[in-house]
This record gives sequence, C-alpha cells and structure tokens, in this order.
Amino acid sequence: MKIASWNIRGFGDENKKNMIKTLICKESIDIIGLIETKQSDISQWELKKCWGNVAFDYFQIAAIQNSGGLLLWRQESFLPCNSFATQRWLCVIGDFLLSQTHCAICLIYAPSDHQERLQVWDQLRSIKSLAEAPCIIMGDFNEVLHPIERR
Repeated sequence: MKIASWNIRGFGDENKKNMIKTLICKESIDIIGLIETKQSDISQWELKKCWGNVAFDYFQIAAIQNSGGLLLWRQESFLPCNSFATQRWLCVIGDFLLSQTHCAICLIYAPSDHQERLQVWDQLRSIKSLAEAPCIIMGDFNEVLHPIERR
C-alpha cells in the first residue's frame, strides 16, 4: 500500500496533471491526497487523466481562495464507508482491502493562524474518536519550529 500527499498549489495546469499521473504510475500509488487545489470543482474526467484506466474513487472539498483538497484512491485498494469534511480538512473512513484494516484517512490544509490551527486539531481529535480506528493524517500542517523557517 503506497500513500502520498502533495501540496499541488493549483490543479488546473496540464503540466501538474501530467506530474501527478507520472507519480501515480511510476510509484504505484494507491491513495493520494492533493492539497491547495485552488479549484471549486474538479471533474471526474480531469481525475481520470491522472489515473488512466484504473478504477478509482475520490472525495473533495471545494476551494475558497488557495484552499481545496482532494483525496483519491484505487477502488481495488480502499473501500470507503463514511466521510466528513470542513473547509480545512477532509476525512474518509474505510477499509484497506488487502490487509482488511479499518482506518481513517485525513487530509488537512491547516491555517497559518495558531488559534485556528488548534481548532482544526480539536476537530480531528473528534473524528478520531468517531472513527474508532487508526488514523492516517497527512497534508500541509503549516507548523514550524522556528519563525525563520517560514521563509
């Protein structure tokens, strides 16, 4: 099982779609999370360009300004049973089919503001207790140890 996360900084560019397709094919990615898509709605046709002839499914949150998120998975690898979302995160709960493992996969695009980030983490804690399963949390956490790292 291979899982990837990428802050794509805009899904609309054809070169980026080709880069996603190359990554998925070359690395045999089963699940990929794309953050900062900057698009309010991404069509299934555009996503099919990235996956090729592989059966896939997805869950997305529409972009407002620079946000937006998209979680895609191979249908042969993951079977979803529930999903939740806010403007800053999305979470899909389901089963990894090969290992028969129940899991929550959360993709976040955390705000830069510290207090808002704390709210996001509190929300994700609530999801973890609802899922009653291990959680994979990936994305852009907007956390740094030292202020100089922001550059």
